[in-house]
Amino acid sequence: MEDQNPDIEALALLEIEGIRTAVRAQDAALKQAPVSVVAFAPVTPGKVVFIFSGDVASVEESLSVADVVAGSRRIDKLFLPGIHQSVVRAIHNHREVADNGCALGILELSSVAAGIQAADTAIKTAEVTILRVHPASGFGGKTFVTLAGEQCDVEAAVEAAVELTQEKTLDHEVIPMPHPEVDPNRFVRPWSLDPAD
Repeated sequence: MEDQNPDIEALALLEIEGIRTAVRAQDAALKQAPVSVVAFAPVTPGKVVFIFSGDVASVEESLSVADVVAGSRRIDKLFLPGIHQSVVRAIHNHREVADNGCALGILELSSVAAGIQAADTAIKTAEVTILRVHPASGFGGKTFVTLAGEQCDVEAAVEAAVELTQEKTLDHEVIPMPHPEVDPNRFVRPWSLDPAD
């Protein structure tokens, strides 16, 4: 079976206010250099998340041009060469399951860019597993990241992510031994996060 999430050398993200500006920024990025769209979607509250990937030089060049087009309507941006592949899988909605007895780390961030950056920093800092990166949809445009591992590793990973993202971290927590029914990958509700489902 072919890998649906091939290795990504570099990733860029723009969070843009308004669909018109976002489409123009996407067009400029795609015309500038050979990059691939990872995601392009409207999210609450009235912003569009545009994520693309490719080789480092192409992604950097396309981000520069798209950012100029976005101008004052850019809410946040991220350029991440060398992104950890487990973060790429998490962006593609892959979810890991924590081993019993692992500590649980939770990060709540103000933007999708900050969430992806926090996840990448966390996994590069300590021996942790990224359980989930939940960007924007159904969460007021914010992002949350969950991770698991030995308590000392989870604490170090969360601390490094908070230090890097600073005021974009809205909240964070480390739960040393969560109850077995606590599942950060499962929400309990009778409706879908995506109104299109």
